[in-house]
Amino acid sequence: MRYRDAGVDLDKHRQLHKAAASLLGGYAGAYTRWIELGEGEYALHVDGVGTKALWLLQAGRLEVAGWDCLFVNVNDVVSDGFKPVAAVDYVAVSPGLEDAVPPVFEGLRKAAQRANVAVLGGETAIMPDVVNGIDVVCTILAKRVAAPKRPAPGDYLVALESTGPHANGFSLLRRIFKLGERLCGSTVEDILLAPVADYGAVVEMLKEGVVKAVAHITGGAFAKLKRVLGDLGAKLELGNLPCWAEEVVKRGVPREEAYRVFNMGVGMVLVTDTPNDALRRAEDLGLRARVVGRVKEEGPVAVDGVVFH
Repeated sequence: MRYRDAGVDLDKHRQLHKAAASLLGGYAGAYTRWIELGEGEYALHVDGVGTKALWLLQAGRLEVAGWDCLFVNVNDVVSDGFKPVAAVDYVAVSPGLEDAVPPVFEGLRKAAQRANVAVLGGETAIMPDVVNGIDVVCTILAKRVAAPKRPAPGDYLVALESTGPHANGFSLLRRIFKLGERLCGSTVEDILLAPVADYGAVVEMLKEGVVKAVAHITGGAFAKLKRVLGDLGAKLELGNLPCWAEEVVKRGVPREEAYRVFNMGVGMVLVTDTPNDALRRAEDLGLRARVVGRVKEEGPVAVDGVVFH
């Protein structure tokens, strides 16, 4: 079972990114583009919960969709040194699911309070023939507070533990697991529908210089690290994978495919030349971290032997 068997072709997805870069001016950072306003640099960033929202709807856990909607964006912008300040949302449902929307707003309210982000408004829509279920998307405004530095050969790579698959790969997960079944000593709902981790504090590590650069391991998984490293290479060994990631492979997803679709238990990779300081600071900020590799002079990124060019 591969991602394209579930309807998501990563090669075609990359072609869409190339088209956007060609027509709209490319990307200024690892994840975000920005503009200068007055003496500051500001970014707008948009992302959504994707097909995870369908499972959250079925499981009656739509507060998680509101939370995820904000933090999938927060975690991207802080990776480029931006601090989120405001957000708007877009929630669309098919007819008959209007009552599903308020729990999304409650989850978004809690996430915004946690991230100290003002929700300035949004849009709700009932979309017959367009939406089948629910779609939850957020856009955030963020201000530059730190500038990532260029990684160098010999730098250390520190992994931040994920809370689960976060909000990626659910078109495939929904093919190989079923809600209500037992998984890893618990249930699919508890293991796979856990809220996205809050990595907002990472921007403080960038400001302090403890971390040089950050890769948010989301869609495309560890290919995001190659985007941060540029021409440099890296070798990572993740160690023991979380039970859910092992189970994905056991259920028929080829190992290399799993590493290209899922975070495999690592939500972020931090680049640092002071690993002990980075580990200590991560612990102070409530983030579970471990050293998983080093930056190399050149070449691909290799994660547990899976190669990313």
